[in-house]
Parts: sequence; structure tokens; C-alpha cells
Amino acid sequence: MSKITILTEDVINKIAAGEVIERPASIVKELVENSLDAGATRILVEILNSGQDMIRVTDNGEGMSKEDAQLSLIRHATSKIQNDQDLFAITTLGFRGEALASIAAVSQLSIVTKTEDALEGFNLVAEGGTIISSGIVAAERGTSIEVRNLFFNTPARKKFLKSDAVELRHIIDVVTHYALLHKEVSFKLLHENHQLLYAPAVEDMQSNIASIYGSSIAKEMLKVEYKDDLAAITGYVAKPHRARNDKTQQVIFVNGRLVHNMDLSKAVYDAFHSLLFVNKHPIFILNLELDPAKVDVNVHPQKLEIKIEQIDQVAKAVCTAIRMILEKNNLIPTIENMSADQQLTFGAPLQKEVIPEEAAYSFEPSSQAILHVKESPAQESPFIFSEQELMSVIDSVVKDENAAPEDIAVTEEKVAVSERQLTREKPSSAKLPAMKILGQIHKTFFVAETLGGVLFIDQHAAHERVLYERFMKQYMNTNVAVQRLLQGEVLEFSPAESSIIQENKGALDKLGFTLEEFGRNTFILKTAPLLFGRLQPKELIYEVLSMIKEGKEKITETKEEIVTRMACRSAIMAGDTITISQIEKIIDELAETDFPYTCPHGRPTIIKTPAEELEKKFKRKG
Repeated sequence: MSKITILTEDVINKIAAGEVIERPASIVKELVENSLDAGATRILVEILNSGQDMIRVTDNGEGMSKEDAQLSLIRHATSKIQNDQDLFAITTLGFRGEALASIAAVSQLSIVTKTEDALEGFNLVAEGGTIISSGIVAAERGTSIEVRNLFFNTPARKKFLKSDAVELRHIIDVVTHYALLHKEVSFKLLHENHQLLYAPAVEDMQSNIASIYGSSIAKEMLKVEYKDDLAAITGYVAKPHRARNDKTQQVIFVNGRLVHNMDLSKAVYDAFHSLLFVNKHPIFILNLELDPAKVDVNVHPQKLEIKIEQIDQVAKAVCTAIRMILEKNNLIPTIENMSADQQLTFGAPLQKEVIPEEAAYSFEPSSQAILHVKESPAQESPFIFSEQELMSVIDSVVKDENAAPEDIAVTEEKVAVSERQLTREKPSSAKLPAMKILGQIHKTFFVAETLGGVLFIDQHAAHERVLYERFMKQYMNTNVAVQRLLQGEVLEFSPAESSIIQENKGALDKLGFTLEEFGRNTFILKTAPLLFGRLQPKELIYEVLSMIKEGKEKITETKEEIVTRMACRSAIMAGDTITISQIEKIIDELAETDFPYTCPHGRPTIIKTPAEELEKKFKRKG
């Protein structure tokens, strides 16, 4: 007798359902995707007992005819594709024709649907995959699908569900993610008749984000718009200081489909390189429009995993798109409390243009002037002029044709000193705002006045960013500036350390460390990086070796961490007293970096407190 038997249709359906329907959230995902494919502008999701007792998804889409409703419960019956060629140009969210059949196989399912031109609706009820009743009902245009007693006939699957709170969170995530992308669709989620989420149809995606994630996050989101030959990328990313401890607010869509893709996620993290604090995760909502022929969505029944042709180039485009946005925008965190009015109106369906209120305290014009001059050593001088006084002096010299040479010389000195003073007060880079240095507090922070508020600058973080970027540029250009030691340092190492040095000698040379053998496990250090002069060369080399031993990797694989650590150890520390001229030098150098807003570890370098917030604290303003 043959050992091989053909499975019954009932068993086949349950096996297929196990691939598609993993938990209640899987049903919500499939039904919401069907609603979006049907052109719905309103989607209502209702659940009981975290989806185990009941899930109902109602939409105002195009609906189904009686014949289509009956066919929809048959496996591999679909209106989305017609032949195998369509598999390579899928533009809809659904296409496999498995969702409704799989749901019906493990639940008690009811469908009420009506097309726009039909006089009445059609109702169909199935249990365990078998239709038990059908007929005509009164209904509005669209489709309502109700799923009850999930996994009633597959108790083993039901046993492996997580807690109610976990299953509910998965459902909320599904509805939230699709609501974020589809600003033109109104989403509502009810649990036990309590509203958990309401995202009305709005005019722009940022307002949509405000209605879902909150106004405070929406304010800190940066719009992403990028296009090249492979991809068109749109969406929003939050500023680095908004990074979270988890990845729950990270959403990636490809051609409108919610996907999980490690390559694309890594590209986002690469774009935030050196801007995120340790163990922090960025917030982003991205949609990639790719050629459907270059995307394979037929990888897994749940359609969350996809394969992308030329994934390396697409990932590079994602990284470039976000990096460009971060480079163009001011990333300075602002300490402020949003008013109740702002919280209520941000993200409302029809936004009116808000005219910003004029600042009560204006920034001094002289502190905003930019006069490009050659750099001169900082020095104290009595010749400090306002912009108006400076212009007056220049005009008088120009007009006085009989001015004595010595008068002209004195005037030129006054002008040069004033130009240096004015230039310092606004760095030449547009990445940092105009500022007037007021001094140092607690031997830790610089304080500066700026337009509309006060800036607080962490002296260690700012100097660390300067050193890090300067050395990385030298390293990438293989042009590390070194200082040759007058008397070489004799260094003794353990056999393990000596082995590390021998293995990484070329990489150490690139970092600026020249080591010559001087006997067994002994070396002479001839040169060290000039940039990190604050640290003793001997300390530097031992620091590098300790990092290599910690990571148990080669220098070439840990160079980023090595440079970051050396910059951190070499930068001025909290507790160091800094003169005004030194402060100005650090600020000017910080302004020339690519990302002056954070240290290499992701801590902010600058925080702004608006004048309005100070007014509120002092009860000068309501």
C-alpha cells in the first residue's frame, strides 16, 4: 500500500492559512490592503478581544458583485493578475488570491458588499472555508468583512498567540503604518468600541504624521524628496535628537507596499552616521517608487518580504536622499513647549496659512553683518564699532581726498579690527545661525545670543566634532598630518599586543603612527597624529590597541571607532577654562564641519532656547 496520500482540500486550506494568517494583525493587514486596492477613501477597523473574537473592516471602495464575492473565497481567485507575465509588473497590494480563502478557512467569515451601480448589496457567510448562507441585503457602496472566532478550528495555532496587549499592538501598528502613507484616506480603529486611532484625510503628509504620532514629532520631521534613474523616494525623517529607544516608528514602503528590508533600513542608519546617540533609532516614513519589473513581491505569502534588483544602488539612493536632507537643514534642538492651540490645530484637515509673530526682541544688526576678510590673530582692541559707525568711518576716509597717510593707516586698523569682530559674531557657514558669544558657564558650556533666543553649546561635544571630521577627511585623503617625535618613545608590549601591531602595521601608518621594531615585543614610536596633540603619543597608541583588542578585529574594520575615541579623548573637557578667542575659534571651526549639530557619538552640540520660552518662564507672556 502506498505511503503517499493526497491531502484533503480542508487540510490544504489550513496549511495555506498558516502561511498567510499568523495572528489577528495578519487579517487586518490583508483586509486593509484589499480596501486600498478597491479605491476606498474611508476605512473603519473594529476589533473585539484584541482581534480574537471579532475583526471587522469596512470601506467605501468599489465593492464586489455577487459573482465576485462568491469567487473571492476560492484559493488563487483574484482580479489583480491574469497571467504569469503580470507577476513581473505588480502594481496592487494584493495579487495572490489567497487572503480571503485563508481567512475563511480558520474563522467564521461574513461579507457584505455592494457596487455603485447595484440596487442592493450581497451578503455571504462562510465557516471553516465553506459557504453556509448567502443572499441580498441592504447596504451602502463598499465592502464590510467581519471575521469571528479566529482559529476556532485550529486550536494549536490559537495556543501560540501572544498576550492580548501584544496582539493589539501589532494591529495598531498595521493600521498606523498604512494611515501614515495614505494621507488622502481616513482611517479609524476601534477596540471594544473605544477609539484607538483616528487619522482623517488631510492635505499633506506632515499633518497626517501629526494626527498619528503627535504634533511635537511632526514639527521635527524633514521632508524627503529625491529621484534618480532607479528610484523616486518621498517621505519624512525626524531630526537626530528625536531618535527613539526602539524601532517602532520606522516604516518603509515600496510602491505603496509595507515591507521589511534590512538593506533599506541599514541605508537609513548609514545616512544618520555619527548623528545618532548610542542605541538610539531614527524615526522615518519612506516610500520608494521603483520599476515594478525590478521588484519581486512574490517571495512570501504575507508579502512583507521582497527582492529588489540592484538593491545596492537603491540602498545608496536612500542613503544619499536622507543625507542630503540632513545636510541642508538646521538640526539644532529647540527647547520649547507647544501651546494647546498649536497641538489642536496642527494636522487638522484644512490648514490655513499661519503668519509667524514678529520677535519681541530683535537681534542686533551689527551682529548679523558679514564682512569677508583675511583671518588675523585674535587680540583685544579699543577700536570696536557698530555697523553704522564702521560705514561712517569708511565713507569719511573715501570722501576726504586730503587725508594724511597716518590717518588712513589708523583708520584701516580700526576697520580691520571691527571687521574681525563682526565676522566672528556670525560664522561664514550657513549651517550655524548668526551669534554673539557671551561667555562660558560652569566651565562646560558656551553661551551665545542669536536671533530669537539663546544658544547653549557643549564645549566638549563641539570640539570633538571638529577633531573627528578634520581627522576623517585627512584619513580618507591619505594625508594625515603627523608630528615627528624629537625622541622616539620606547614602548613595550605583551606578545598578543605585539602580534596585533605586526598584523596592522600598515593601517597604523595610515593613522599617523610610525612604529619601528626595537627588539622582542618592543617598538619605538617615531610619529603620532598631529591633530590629537592634547594626548601623549604613548597614551594614543595604547588607546588604539585597547580598542582593537576589545573588538577583536583589524584596524581597518574599527577605524571609525578609533577616530571617534581619539577625538573624544583629545577634545577640551568639561571643567576646562576657555578664553573668548578660543571659544570663537572652536565655533568658527564647528561652522565649517559637515554636521555641526552633534558630536560623533550623537550627542547634541548646540541647543536653542527661544526668547518666547524665557518670556513665559518670567510671566511676561501667557
